[in-house]
Amino acid sequence: MDAPARSFDRAFARTYAAWERFAAGDGDASDVPPAIAMSWYRCRDVYRIDPTRARPAPAPDAADPADPAGRPVHGGVLARLGALGAALASRTGNRVATVTDGHGTVLATWGDGPTRRRAPDAGLDPALAWSEPVAGTNGVGTSLVARRVCSVRGPEHWSTALHEWSCTGVAFADPVTGAPLATLTLASWREMVPIRPVDLLVATAPVAALLQGTAAHHGRRIATAFAELERRTTGPLLALDLAGRVVAANTAARRRGAVPGEYATGRTPGPRDIHSLGHVAPDVRERVRDDPGWRGTVSLRSAVTDEDETFRVIPVVAGADPIAFLACTDARAGCGEPLDRVPAPRRGGRPQRVPAVGPGGQIVVLNPREIRSARADGHAVWFATDHGPRRATRRGIDLVERDLAGAGFLRVHRSHLVNVARIRDVARDGDRLVISTAPEERIPVSRRHVPAVRRALGI
Repeated sequence: MDAPARSFDRAFARTYAAWERFAAGDGDASDVPPAIAMSWYRCRDVYRIDPTRARPAPAPDAADPADPAGRPVHGGVLARLGALGAALASRTGNRVATVTDGHGTVLATWGDGPTRRRAPDAGLDPALAWSEPVAGTNGVGTSLVARRVCSVRGPEHWSTALHEWSCTGVAFADPVTGAPLATLTLASWREMVPIRPVDLLVATAPVAALLQGTAAHHGRRIATAFAELERRTTGPLLALDLAGRVVAANTAARRRGAVPGEYATGRTPGPRDIHSLGHVAPDVRERVRDDPGWRGTVSLRSAVTDEDETFRVIPVVAGADPIAFLACTDARAGCGEPLDRVPAPRRGGRPQRVPAVGPGGQIVVLNPREIRSARADGHAVWFATDHGPRRATRRGIDLVERDLAGAGFLRVHRSHLVNVARIRDVARDGDRLVISTAPEERIPVSRRHVPAVRRALGI
């Protein structure tokens, strides 16, 4: 063993002894930093991770990097993190830099020397997820939980496979929703990471500024949309961000007690009847992503009038992505699809007919039994039917899934629905489950949907 390796082992002898005691059930973790101790508690008592088996796992789905709120990460963020990661890895030598998405899935890796050669064995490869519930205490996953910079050294890692590694990671979150977006992490094997956490924060400050700048731009876009609608509407008018917080309110809404906060930072107190509009934010976000021209309505019981009150919901978009929504009671704002309930299936809970576009552009109605599967292609959804492919009149796989509720269809992938009654066989293609509903028709099953498929088929 060379001198640096021996020095590394000696430096963490006390930490390793604390890890051994804690992993064996001791409740005292006072010999490690508080952030590490809290992570150990989560790993042992909440996630119940066996430290001898904890490893990064393949990401459930190959998806575009997006925050949990469903908005794509600003392209400039990942580009800047990538450039910075490559520069830091080459500048320090014998180091590995990784950029992950908000779920801890590695998107890219840079580095050289022995550390880079050992990176694949440790799991520092693209498409592997380092979330804390999967891989235990580590620079990527723990920084995502803490929403800040985090340094994990040697046996401070929960996994025994990482006790010869040290890493420092910094996480970036959406300024509006607080959802994690990405991380940049530097890792070293049997050496300390040659950058202090505070220096990594300084180096990544332009990325944080870019996120704040984007949020400020969106705030101005929301203010403009609010002012335009305020000039031509009466009654309460609100603007809510994607976290469901009120960020603007007209005089009528303020009389009702709505207190707007500042976009990207504000908290919103307010009465139940108006503030409860926040619960529709996830549904608005989902439906606008499926159909950028979508409009909706939601019916609420008013605490002021003790009657049902209908709010018109108008999304505010930047590019093709929702950033907020306006809500007003003025009928002149138009109407739209109800948000507060899914249309009830007819006659025994089964939809009788599903509209689609025929080969000549005409509208055809399909019996759900004729549909083998549905596949999303962007916002368009295509049915595989007994009469050939047909395009759904609905835009968005989630809305089609609602239409087919009660007809025996199962979500097997973020882009695929399958008619369970039409499944011919289920097979494995490497480590992936594949369903066939017709010859030469293969539908992938994402890992997170495998249990539901097994339950549905009794396998």
